[in-house]
Amino acid sequence: MSALPPPVRRSPPPTVVLAAAPGSLDGVDECLRKRRVRVLRIATVSVRPVPATKWLTAALERASPDTVVVTSRAGVEAGVRPWLRAIPGRTRRSEFWGVGPRTARALRDAGVRRVRTPGKVGAAAVVRSLGRRPPRVILHLRSDRAGPGLARSLRRQGHRVLDRVVYRLGAPPRLPVGVRRRLAAAHLLVVTSPSGLVSLRRLLGHAALARIARDVRLVVLGERSRFAARRLGFRAVSIAPASTAQRFTGRLLRELRHATA
Repeated sequence: MSALPPPVRRSPPPTVVLAAAPGSLDGVDECLRKRRVRVLRIATVSVRPVPATKWLTAALERASPDTVVVTSRAGVEAGVRPWLRAIPGRTRRSEFWGVGPRTARALRDAGVRRVRTPGKVGAAAVVRSLGRRPPRVILHLRSDRAGPGLARSLRRQGHRVLDRVVYRLGAPPRLPVGVRRRLAAAHLLVVTSPSGLVSLRRLLGHAALARIARDVRLVVLGERSRFAARRLGFRAVSIAPASTAQRFTGRLLRELRHATA
């Protein structure tokens, strides 16, 4: 009687961790799972909108700015939508700038028609694009952690900037032990912002983050995030331009091939 062949052992699917604010990277989870990639999503921040009564001042109620700059989808939900409800019809001449295609899509979903994006993804690219324009009145809707740097850069170009904090970023929930283990064993980590990297350090602690920075390949969405990742000790860092979920997934799959080689 011949011996039975040994059972075929299949290697476990690769794991991608998406460390992002709620609502970020929509559609990527499903695209990755269709390619037999295990996905773990970690919320790096909690978003708390600021009541519109605290930032929608008389200056905004009297007239519409020439340009509205939004650097995240949370800014669209917490800032643009309440503003449009408060002053309907006054924004028809305003142009809206998003830092990338996902923010642009959120603006269009909110009912904005004149949506622009820079040639490259990121706030710095928006500043460069607006630097080629005559002086304008610009409304910047941002989080409390984003800081006034973008507004200062635009003012140096001669623009008048109304800088408004429309949402606050709080501490994310604690990570269960099982999630921490899966993160440490991941093949690829995706972090969408510098604040997301800071939150990961807070959630994991310095020693655990140092081990992940040494062993796990990291994908970020802009130069500021790459710089922050280098400062935290990440060795393998690449930038994936924000685009459609399908294209972004394709880039992650290419990075996975490097991570699992």
